[in-house]
Amino acid sequence: MKNAILKGTILLTVTGLITRILGFYYRICLADALGAEYLGIYQLVFPVYGICYTLYASGIQTAVSKLVAEENSKGNVTLTSCLMRRSMLLAFGISLVLSILVYFGAAPCARYFLMEPRATDSLRILSLVFPFCAVTACINGYYIGCKKTAVPAYTQLLEQVVRIGLVLYLVTLPSFSNEESRCLAAVIGLVLGEVASNIFNSIAYRMHRTKLLRHASPCETAGLTRRLLALSVPLSLNRLIINILHSVESVFIPGMLRLSGLTNSDALSLYGILNGMAIPFILFPSAIPGALSVLLLPAVSENLDEKNRPRLQQCVGNAVKYSVVIGLFSTAVFFYFGRDIGTAVYHNALAGDYIRILSPLCPLLYLSTTLSSVINGLGKPHLSFFTTVAGLLVRLAIIVFIVPETGIYGVLISLLVSQLISTLFDILLVIKYCKAFPPISQWLIFPALFAFVPAQLFVLLYRFLLSETSLSSILLLLLTCGLYCAFFIALLFFGKIIRKEDWRE
Repeated sequence: MKNAILKGTILLTVTGLITRILGFYYRICLADALGAEYLGIYQLVFPVYGICYTLYASGIQTAVSKLVAEENSKGNVTLTSCLMRRSMLLAFGISLVLSILVYFGAAPCARYFLMEPRATDSLRILSLVFPFCAVTACINGYYIGCKKTAVPAYTQLLEQVVRIGLVLYLVTLPSFSNEESRCLAAVIGLVLGEVASNIFNSIAYRMHRTKLLRHASPCETAGLTRRLLALSVPLSLNRLIINILHSVESVFIPGMLRLSGLTNSDALSLYGILNGMAIPFILFPSAIPGALSVLLLPAVSENLDEKNRPRLQQCVGNAVKYSVVIGLFSTAVFFYFGRDIGTAVYHNALAGDYIRILSPLCPLLYLSTTLSSVINGLGKPHLSFFTTVAGLLVRLAIIVFIVPETGIYGVLISLLVSQLISTLFDILLVIKYCKAFPPISQWLIFPALFAFVPAQLFVLLYRFLLSETSLSSILLLLLTCGLYCAFFIALLFFGKIIRKEDWRE
């Protein structure tokens, strides 16, 4: 039988890549429509969104996923239905309270927390989406716990399509003719995209639930709410602290850049280039390890519950290997092609420089995402929390003490150093509790050689084609990187890094 994790990962990866490709097109259009300064202001509202999402959805979604995986393995279908009702009621209630608070407190939040009063209207509009996101998160958690990723995948794709379509339409209207109003249009599109995906998500779950419970028998649900809270509250609190630190970081970066001698406009512009242009490219390939990490938590929980240590070690080993392999390939692409990417896609050489400098983040970030999911699945979220907080505190310290002297390059250094610290802690924890890690030759040495040596040849090929043909630079980048990817995969098969047994139960 084919691996359920593999099938789910492929589906989430394909839809994730499609949404990211659409997202890149969207970001290019958004950068042109908003300009770097208002792109920075647009990015500023997401720390508030992240904190609120953590409170009403993040911990609850993970708890639902874990509990559904455990109860499905025991055949408790009715119990999972009751769990969903209670989780959605809890998430919806919290989100409604937060929506009201943010809507009426948008002005002081923008002025005193974000330190940018122009973000007030964006915050008010954004607050309307919280209840819809809460219900969607619970339903996605249910399907992930069942290892049925079609609905979450299509939900993600629908949200992106609706958002992009609406925003690109709105910015053509006379009412959204300046950069400030287009910033609001981007937030409106985000809200309506989430509403559309929630409607689809809810209908799909309702149909699934009706069919599933047709012949189900009653079951004992005593203690279910307590179990849900026992899992979700610690996760939510941990992630709340992490999101607050992320939010402080997001607010501090423009402030510290101003202390380095930049004007407010220049500081927001650099922040917009970094967060709105460079980092999305670094995160683009993370669709695969991201999808893998989503499915790893219920899989690790199941194998741990069944005391299936060999299967658990195999699952973790393969996840580690493929996360690092993807990360090394991404680093090679962004290091050798980074400046060309920035110039061709955004017409901004500075974005290309940032992509190149941040390229070593890829294997660290992708591996850390995977390992954090493994640690959570092992029932030790407090340890994952510790490693993340340690990295964020180091990052904040560098931003506060170094950025005023070094400018934007201090921010880039903070990202690299903090992620290295977090990833090293995660590796040590997984080795300790899983008692296994794949051989270093399989996940680091040979993949690094296969990634970096050919990359130097393919970048020369790109430069040659660019000078000798009349094809567009973007098309040549896609062609060259596609050939490089195919060659890299062939080397992985030849070196037996990719093996058939990895893809079977």
